[in-house]
Amino acid sequence: MNQGGERGHDDYGLPPVDIQIPDDARELDRDVQAYYRELRALRRHERSDRWRAPLRRSSMIVPLIAGCLVLAMVAGMVLTMFSANPYFSGLAGGARQSGQAMRSKAPSAGPSATNGAVGWSSPPAVRLPAGKISVAGKRVELRGLAAKALAIVPADCACAAMIARLLSQARSASVTVYLIGKRGVSIAELDKLVPASAGRTFVALDADNALKSISRPQGPTIVLVDGGGGMTVERPLSPGFDLGHKLQQLRQPH
Repeated sequence: MNQGGERGHDDYGLPPVDIQIPDDARELDRDVQAYYRELRALRRHERSDRWRAPLRRSSMIVPLIAGCLVLAMVAGMVLTMFSANPYFSGLAGGARQSGQAMRSKAPSAGPSATNGAVGWSSPPAVRLPAGKISVAGKRVELRGLAAKALAIVPADCACAAMIARLLSQARSASVTVYLIGKRGVSIAELDKLVPASAGRTFVALDADNALKSISRPQGPTIVLVDGGGGMTVERPLSPGFDLGHKLQQLRQPH
């Protein structure tokens, strides 16, 4: 530094400066306030940069926000249209009334009289196949039979004892039995299976094989038909079978 005090001369080659030192420090208040204003402005700028930084880094943010705004506007317009249009209001009211009517017609929670399931009705009954059998020379519709027992007999059945037991139980239950011979069985063979003590029994022939879908190839097939025309094909019977209770149920109203 120049000790001689010559103005503007510096030993380090720096540009000349004119420094004024005030006698009273209060004269620097304006400069201090200006300095603080610059610091506050700088801090605001930095905060703004931090908020805008994610938007600069990701190009998906702005389209996403714009899409959400568009969806919100569309949803608002649709809701306004539905609430203001009397046609849609009428549809909504009709739907509510229909729902109430359906609930009022719903089945009760009590047990079903047929299958014991809570709140459900029984499934539709399985009916006899469509077709006809020949009874005393007349054609009889299978689906016209009700509250009857059918015994479908194949050729060479060797089932006289089983048929006699079925006829005895049917007579006790006051149920009519149709003894039906499959194709190849004659009326004479069926007549031999009917004892003199049998109840109401009809001998028939299935010349058209109408019962082929439900009859077994070996042994007699017993089919019980209730009063509503629903049929039950019994499993192969043991020699000491007892169908008395089931035969009595056939006469009950359906």
